[in-house]
Amino acid sequence: MEKYDRDTWVEVNLDDIRSNIHTFRKHIPEKTQIMAVVKADGYGHGSIEVAREALAAGATSLAVAFLDEGIVLRKAGITCPILILGYTPIRAVQKAYEWNISCTVFQTNWIKKAEKIVNKKQGKKKVNKHGDKPEDKHGNQPDQDKKEESIQGRKRLSVHINIDTGMGRLGVRTKKVLLSVVKGIYKSDVFQWDGVYTHFATADSQDITYLNHQFERFQSYLEFLREKGHKLPAIHCCNTAATMTHPEWGFHFIRLGIGMYGLYPSVYLKSLNILNLKPALQVKTRVSNVKFMQKSFGIGYGVTYSASPGEQIITLPIGYGDGFSRLLSNKGSVLLQGQRFSVVGRVTMDQCMVSVDKIKAKVGDEVVIYGRSGNEEITLEEVAEQIGTINYEVACMLNYRIPRVYIKQHKVVSVRNLLESINPKPRKHTEK
Repeated sequence: MEKYDRDTWVEVNLDDIRSNIHTFRKHIPEKTQIMAVVKADGYGHGSIEVAREALAAGATSLAVAFLDEGIVLRKAGITCPILILGYTPIRAVQKAYEWNISCTVFQTNWIKKAEKIVNKKQGKKKVNKHGDKPEDKHGNQPDQDKKEESIQGRKRLSVHINIDTGMGRLGVRTKKVLLSVVKGIYKSDVFQWDGVYTHFATADSQDITYLNHQFERFQSYLEFLREKGHKLPAIHCCNTAATMTHPEWGFHFIRLGIGMYGLYPSVYLKSLNILNLKPALQVKTRVSNVKFMQKSFGIGYGVTYSASPGEQIITLPIGYGDGFSRLLSNKGSVLLQGQRFSVVGRVTMDQCMVSVDKIKAKVGDEVVIYGRSGNEEITLEEVAEQIGTINYEVACMLNYRIPRVYIKQHKVVSVRNLLESINPKPRKHTEK
């Protein structure tokens, strides 16, 4: 098992990941499948390990933000369908094709350019595999099933069409462009149309007006395609928030992100008590120094805190370089022996200081940064409120410097230490 030398680590309970997936599985229609979202290194939890657990727990596909994230999963031996939710640059299309990773599409020009690249790399000229068969009165090509029969086993690039129903980020925005993209896919022997989806902007809000507007608009786009004679592929629109309140909107897939990690999309949705989720992540460290101040003494850069005579100050080897925000300076808390103590002075890049009373700390004591100790708990939601952000970002800020320790059935089953994995092997010293 890979080891790590730092006294700061992230614990990820894979049993909790599995439990959360099962919770959503019971909540959604039986026919609806789960697409596990593992972008941003699995929301800071570790994409490979979470992906494997999610698939073992019943997820059937994965979603990432960028091609590189998908390739990481492929290199780890994961073979299930993987969808890139973000934009794939034209220069990366061939890689997506070679690694069998699905791209999100929404631009007619992208379709044309991607087709040329794949055909060029395969050493083939553009060929209309439908021969001279004319389009029907709606301008449609023959259906996808017949097209597949004509390709004679040639691998194709899987694509999902994103429809922008109100997020204002990526996606087709008019029915005219949508039809153009669909026709571009059907006319080509390069693409396999595997999905059509949208993304909700306010699914975690108490006001459902905009959410309903987006869903109705999505439905109208789907109906438009049906009226044009197109057989629709897999349909998906629900993120965690929408799944919680509208499981009946599941269609073929839900995209399960934040909820899989045991976190709620918003305080409002958590208050509804719809689902009981288990946070899978804890961050821990150990005391590296203990000092009792003999007189008033400044603490940290800028001396924003002055310790009193006799005050016990401990140093912890975690800082903003690890994702423990500098905004927690003189504001955050940690847990030691089941009690809560305050961060004092400025959080530095690699360390921070904490004022401890009532108990005597010693070097090596375990300290909980995020998570539970005794009856006390520091949640990502609490930290997010303190620094003016959301729990998603707090989790994602935990970067590669911190080893990930994976727990199953109360035992460590694996450790991921990216720093160790990228360090070159030491040279052997030879005596002259």
